[in-house]
Amino acid sequence: MVNESILQQKIQSLLQYPILNKQSVKTVADILKTQDDWSLFRINPLHFANQHGLNEHECLDIFVHGTKIGLFDLSYEMVCPACYGIVHNHHALAELEKDSFYCALCHINTPTTLDEQVEVSFTLHPSVKELDINPLSDFKHFHRYYFSGNTQKSEQVLDFCWEKVIKELLILEPDERHTLSLEVVSNQSYQVVSVENNSYVVFNFAQSNQEQPNRIEIDLLPTAFTPSQVQMPLGSCEIHIKNHTNSRLGCLIMKLDERKDAQELIKQYPPIVIPVFTPKMLLNNQSFRDLFRVQPLSETFNVNVKNLTIMFTDLRGSTEMYDKAGDVFAYKLVKTHFQILTDTVRHYSGAIVKTMGDAIMATFSRPLDGFLASLEMLKQIEEMNESWKASGYEIGLKVGLNEGPALAVVNDERIDYFGQSVNIAARVQGLAQAGEIWMTQSILDSPGVLEKLSRSDYQSEQRSATLKGVEQTTVVHKVFK
Repeated sequence: MVNESILQQKIQSLLQYPILNKQSVKTVADILKTQDDWSLFRINPLHFANQHGLNEHECLDIFVHGTKIGLFDLSYEMVCPACYGIVHNHHALAELEKDSFYCALCHINTPTTLDEQVEVSFTLHPSVKELDINPLSDFKHFHRYYFSGNTQKSEQVLDFCWEKVIKELLILEPDERHTLSLEVVSNQSYQVVSVENNSYVVFNFAQSNQEQPNRIEIDLLPTAFTPSQVQMPLGSCEIHIKNHTNSRLGCLIMKLDERKDAQELIKQYPPIVIPVFTPKMLLNNQSFRDLFRVQPLSETFNVNVKNLTIMFTDLRGSTEMYDKAGDVFAYKLVKTHFQILTDTVRHYSGAIVKTMGDAIMATFSRPLDGFLASLEMLKQIEEMNESWKASGYEIGLKVGLNEGPALAVVNDERIDYFGQSVNIAARVQGLAQAGEIWMTQSILDSPGVLEKLSRSDYQSEQRSATLKGVEQTTVVHKVFK
C-alpha cells in the first residue's frame, strides 16, 4: 500500500517549486496511487508521459525534482545491444566512467556512451511504498527484472527462447549446491549464466579419444564461475554448482547452438522499441543541472557522447552599451537577455552548460531543438530591443550551432564538454553577426530542421569557412532575415 501521508508530503514539496506545473504534479500523484508495483519500478519518464497524456517536458521536470526530494530513486541501466539484458544497474553518474561494459550472456563488450545503451529510470522511493518485486518467482518476472522493459520482444521469440534455448531457470540459495544431470549425445555447448553477477561458465560437449570425467564441480563466486570453460564427454554427466555468495541467485541454463535460430527469429519478429530516457537527455535537462550541481564525480571523470547538439551565443553591442547607458542599466539589460536565453533553452529541452561573460554554451539532445531555440532567442531579443530602441539602446545576439561527438568531463563541479565538435560550434558562432544563426551541415541535415527553416521568416546561405584549429574547410550555413 502507498503511504498516503508520505506521498502527500512529497507532493506538497513539489508544489512549492514555481517551475513545475501544479496540475501536472497532482496528475502524476494520482497516477502513482493507481499503479501496480512493477509499474512503479524503473519508470521510463518518456513512456510514462506518453502513456498518460502528459506534457513530456513537464513530466521530466517532475521526475527530476521528485528525485531531489526523495519521491523517486534514479538509476542508470547498462543495456546489452544484443540481448537487451541489464548488465549493470548504477545509482551514480560516476559509475558510468568505464570505457565499455561486458555482457556475460552474449560475450560482447559494448562502448559506454551517454546517448546509447544506457537507460535512465525512476523508481518510487521505498518510504512511499515498499515494492513487492520478486524476479526469481518465475521466468516471466525474471525476464522483466533483468532485461530492459523498453525493448519488448515478440511472443514468438520469447516462447522459442524458453522452449528451445533456455533449458532451465535454476534458483540457488546462499551456500546451496545443485546437481544438474544432462544426457548429451551430439557435439554441442551449454552455458550457465548468472545474470546478477554477470558471469558464466561454458560446457563444450564433444566426442573425445581421451578419457574425460563426466562429473565436475563448479563454484559460483561473487564475481565469476570457476572454472569458466569446461570440456565434457558425450553421454550422461553430472554438473554440481555451488553458490558461494550471500545472495539468492538465478542462473539460466542455455543451449548455445539454439541461439543462432533465436537470432534469425528476432529478424523475422523484430522487437518493439520504446524511446528511452538517456543520460545525455538527463544532462540536457536544466532542472537536473540546477538541482544536482554538486555530484560525487572524480576530476578524472570522462565519458563519450556520440551525438550532441552544441550552441554558443554572444552579444554584440554590450560594451558600447555599458559606456553609453552606465553599469546599472546595462547590467539590467544583459541580465534580462540571460533570462531570455535560459528560459528558451529550458523550453526546448536543453541545458546551459556555462556562461562566459555575455556568452553562453548550451547543449541539446536533438539538433531540431537547438535550432528552434535559436530562432526563439532571436525573436525574443528583437522584441526586447523594441522596448528600448526609443532610448537609443539595443543589443544583438549571435548564435552558432554544431552537432557531433563530445567528451563529457567534470569542470568546476559541473559536467562540461570538450572535443572538436565543441570547438567548431564556438568557431562557427564567431562568424555570426547580430541577428544571425550560423550552423554546420550536420545541423541542417538533421530531421525537421530544413522544414522549420523553410517555414520561418529566415533564409539561408551556404558558405565555406576556414575555422581555427580545423584542418579542412568547413561547410557552414548563415541563417538571416
